[in-house]
Amino acid sequence: MNQYMNTSLSGYSTRMMALLQHMRRSVAQILTRLEKVPLSELIVQIEEVTTPEQLNRRVNHVQEQLWNMPKQEHILLRRNLVDALTNHVLCSPQRSVRIEAARWLRLQVQAGFAARPADIFVTLVTAAVRVPATSAATAAVKEQRTYLKLLFECFWPFRHPYPAYTWEEFPASEIFYPLASLLTKVDGKTQEILMTIFAELPALNDREITDVLLPVALQWARHSDPEYRRIITNVLARISAPQAHETLQCLRADPDPAVRLSAQRVCSYPQQA
Repeated sequence: MNQYMNTSLSGYSTRMMALLQHMRRSVAQILTRLEKVPLSELIVQIEEVTTPEQLNRRVNHVQEQLWNMPKQEHILLRRNLVDALTNHVLCSPQRSVRIEAARWLRLQVQAGFAARPADIFVTLVTAAVRVPATSAATAAVKEQRTYLKLLFECFWPFRHPYPAYTWEEFPASEIFYPLASLLTKVDGKTQEILMTIFAELPALNDREITDVLLPVALQWARHSDPEYRRIITNVLARISAPQAHETLQCLRADPDPAVRLSAQRVCSYPQQA
């Protein structure tokens, strides 16, 4: 019995080694073929992928080649890459491909590779708004939250101490107008993500935003949960309306110490018209 088991295991081990060697040769052959493919052709192939795995493999290979190229030579190629990823985010019938492409777009911004970062903000806003806001489907809600979280993470390269972009390249407020329409249609968790996005904008005085945002912000300022009151201080500080200013002053005397501290800190923000 033991001899039979040992023989079987030995045969199994041999077969596994042969299989692994075959797989390694296959991967090496694929990589060799990819290395011979021009970057422009690889980007065309990215447009044709149908699974996240294919997308990751192709984009990773493009990234490796672009990394070793002089900056001036890869500007157009990176723009084409962003266009291909954008097309997947907005047009792919596969949710998993849309989300994976959106993550790659976020990376392009965070790494400072995007020549026009505002374009990627537009894509993520559009993708978030296009998901049915009233949908009760868990997958749809998760997809929308994913786009919003990725959008929030795209603000990071504008912050100190290591900003990848100048403030002149910061996306215009108009880009975020469509998000205001979501505030009254989504659940509390998604609302919270939206609030973190609005709190990243230097000012929130455009009527297209404040007409919807201010009433919700005032409700949050009176919420029984102190965490809601703490979060909303960052939004109120960016709205120049008298109601926002008065409410923020009230929060400076909030019974919760974390809320008071947050309100006192944001009151030092310069008000922008």
